Amino acid sequence: MSIEPGSEEERLLLGRWIRKGQDLIVASSALGDSYLDPNVKRDEEVQTLSEEYVKFDHEVAEKLPHLKGRFRWDLEKYFRDHFGPYLPKE
Repeated sequence: MSIEPGSEEERLLLGRWIRKGQDLIVASSALGDSYLDPNVKRDEEVQTLSEEYVKFDHEVAEKLPHLKGRFRWDLEKYFRDHFGPYLPKE
């Protein structure tokens, strides 16, 4: 089920996606394209966070198909332009 562009649901989901991907290498791919590179060694905590993020990234891309394939910098700008500078709190 797609979420309507410009809606409160979009704001909350995209804000959560931005927060969840902060400081993770896997978050440098376009929305819906993140993956775990088996050649990159991570400590257990970062590995778990990365796995959760990749799964979440793919789910978000299904719910926000109008944003799929756009990169983090572009989505952060999109968020600021549409919803302002503050990310929603978890």
